Amino acid sequence: MGEKPNVDEDAPWGIISVKAQLEPYETPMNPITIMRNALGKEEGGSGVKLDPKKYQESVDYWSTRAIIV
Repeated sequence: MGEKPNVDEDAPWGIISVKAQLEPYETPMNPITIMRNALGKEEGGSGVKLDPKKYQESVDYWSTRAIIV
């Protein structure tokens, strides 16, 4: 503890989240993440166009579950 982690700051990627789950299938992305990803790259998103069907599936799934931080 208290030591600086060994981080390769030249890596082209990094882990920002770990999504633990009990379901044996890929769960939908969180709705706000879908919305943020739909923003252009200049706004911090990935620029991927929002898919209304996948967004609704996400809302339906996450409206009955809680995210614990």
